[in-house]
Amino acid sequence: MQKILLIIFLCIVAVVIEQLNYGNGGYQNNQIIIKQITKQQAINEDIANRNSLLEIKIAGMKGSMDALEARARYELNLIKPGETLVVLPENYIIKLPAQKNNKQSKEK
Repeated sequence: MQKILLIIFLCIVAVVIEQLNYGNGGYQNNQIIIKQITKQQAINEDIANRNSLLEIKIAGMKGSMDALEARARYELNLIKPGETLVVLPENYIIKLPAQKNNKQSKEK
């Protein structure tokens, strides 16, 4: 009889230990949630930094119409009536003709 009770008790202890380690709210589940929280906190910090930069840009634009106009011209390629917009590729290099030395031009 005692052996049967001991076996039942050991089975109950094994089930409890298994639930503590692997069950919902157990140790391993808790570790996974802690990792997820850490990742989310890093993402939240990045978003908060981006938001603060945007708030600074917005405050700068509210104070000055010139800044707002410059930003619209740069980002949206807006032009005033009568202006001509010329857009060059980013990797476009302007090559100027080589200038002759003043001494060489005077000698000729």
